Amino acid sequence: MSSPGDDARRYASMLAERADHWSVTTERLAGTADAVADLSNALVTALADGERPKFCFEADETGVGFGDPEATVSPERGGVYLLTDRRVYLRLGVGDGDDESLSLPYADIVGVRNRHGRRRHRIDLAVSGARYYLWVSSRFDADDVTAATEYVHYRHTAETPDSGGSGSSSGEPQSLRERLERLGDAKSRGLIDEEEFQRRKDELLDG
Repeated sequence: MSSPGDDARRYASMLAERADHWSVTTERLAGTADAVADLSNALVTALADGERPKFCFEADETGVGFGDPEATVSPERGGVYLLTDRRVYLRLGVGDGDDESLSLPYADIVGVRNRHGRRRHRIDLAVSGARYYLWVSSRFDADDVTAATEYVHYRHTAETPDSGGSGSSSGEPQSLRERLERLGDAKSRGLIDEEEFQRRKDELLDG
């Protein structure tokens, strides 16, 4: 890719400093890390105003499985999985043209789990009518992948409060108390920071 401009680099640095997880780095967001340097554009350019990165994993050379974990699209020019406070964003450098990308809002994700291995890990995402298998580089450990998976589950529950979440067997809407308890649990487990906890708590109480 062309060298990111000073504004993009400064913005990437600011987002990395504010991020809770070590995987969100200035180099990955600005497109200067080795694993993403050959992508068409810096990752930070795909973010909407106010969107905050939470995890940023480099793709394993296996890439992404579509419908089948072994039926993969492999990144020829690198790849990255970015989990933000709004969505899961995938970008793969395939061929000589533009990058292939996919955006999955948390409200659309109906299932998530992970698998760990010595050589690579995998995050499985299910949406209505489709499944995606994200092979993650072994430079990230099992705890990183587990934390990301828990965050996806938490964000889906927060985005779809009337579904009852996995903790409700009746499928009825969660009460305000249940939603506040779930929010507090997410904070205590380190899935969200104090700022996001207070913001979402205020949103619940004002609603």
